Amino acid sequence: MNFTGLSLDQAPPISAPVRFFLTAPLFAMLGAVFIFMFEPVALMSRFSLETITVTHMFTIGFIAMVMLGALQQMLPVLAGVSLPKASLVATSSHLLISLGLVLMSIGLLQSMKVVIFIATLSLGIGFLILLIAILIAISKVEFLTATIKGMRVAIGFAFVTVILGMYLLSSYGTGVMGESHLSFANIHAVLAIFGFAGVLIIGVSFQVIPMFYVTPAFHEGYQKYLVLLVATALLLWAVLSFVAVDFAWMAKAVLVVLFALFGYLIIQKMSQRKRPIADITVYYWRLSGVMAILGTLLWLGSAWIEDEVITTVGVIIGGGFLMAVMSGMLYKIIPFLVWFHLNGMGYMSIPSMGEMVHKKMALVQFVLFVLTLALFALAFWLPLLMKVGALTLFVSMVLLEINLVTAYRNYGETCKRKPDFDMSMMGG
Repeated sequence: MNFTGLSLDQAPPISAPVRFFLTAPLFAMLGAVFIFMFEPVALMSRFSLETITVTHMFTIGFIAMVMLGALQQMLPVLAGVSLPKASLVATSSHLLISLGLVLMSIGLLQSMKVVIFIATLSLGIGFLILLIAILIAISKVEFLTATIKGMRVAIGFAFVTVILGMYLLSSYGTGVMGESHLSFANIHAVLAIFGFAGVLIIGVSFQVIPMFYVTPAFHEGYQKYLVLLVATALLLWAVLSFVAVDFAWMAKAVLVVLFALFGYLIIQKMSQRKRPIADITVYYWRLSGVMAILGTLLWLGSAWIEDEVITTVGVIIGGGFLMAVMSGMLYKIIPFLVWFHLNGMGYMSIPSMGEMVHKKMALVQFVLFVLTLALFALAFWLPLLMKVGALTLFVSMVLLEINLVTAYRNYGETCKRKPDFDMSMMGG
């Protein structure tokens, strides 16, 4: 790996980001349970309460959890700035988001208005606490790399996404939905997927892929303009969705081209690795690149295809693109954090990052994840496959959780053993 340009002296306690990482597969398991429990026909509608509940188990419970955990670690490591009150912010934000997501599912599925309002406040405050802390930290960065610029744009979209989400969720509590409810729901979903998650992945990949996989750097033009073009296309699409719906597809097409291009760049970078041996994370990155291309193209064509295909798009983009990136990076980030913190404490005889992950279990988990995507996509023609996919997804997430916990246990066990402590690391 290439750690050039990293700042290693302002990292938060390892527990701050790891609590988010280890929670993510648990919510994905809960999402799989819901999919198994619900009738497939209920999940065919984008706006059914069942679909909304399941969707947020993965978007907030898995994808956002991983991104928020990663941001806490990446800002100190990649940007050299630390979050204010890092432990307190992480603990309170994690608790509020987790509680809010559970209450949201109960409130929506049981039509409990008070619970929905509490969930709205819990989720909103939980997200805003951490986003504001990240914004404060990122405002202190003096040297703006392409990754830092991408983070800033992603955080901006995150704020809009959260505010829209609070408005939409609270409307289920009041029972009053304005004429623009569905339009706001569409904008909320697109900004969450492409604005917050998509832009953050693009920005972070500019530094993380060359660092972890020892690839050539992304072309300067991509680093300089890709995030800017995506942000412009997103804002234009959002505006046109209200004032000139017939022309919104133009901005949508630009967005599709940009993310399809990024998908191609991911695949290209994975083939340019200087160390050709592939691990499970390489498979995940390649899968995400393919799914970014297929998913966005299908999304563009959804205007001319039956509405049910939109849900298939959600499976391909949300599952294939976003969840693949998050799953793959979890296999990198947690072993890196364990190695990073133990090495910084002066311990020398510690497992390498590759040794912390059970490779065969990770491969089985990846295969089950890919099988799940295929089963969910085919379920729109054979609904029974939805429940089979729920089972494969559940097992896949159980294996992911076991692998992550196993990797993290190296930290506690090494601290207890204190092997080969090097006093020179303490300045002695």
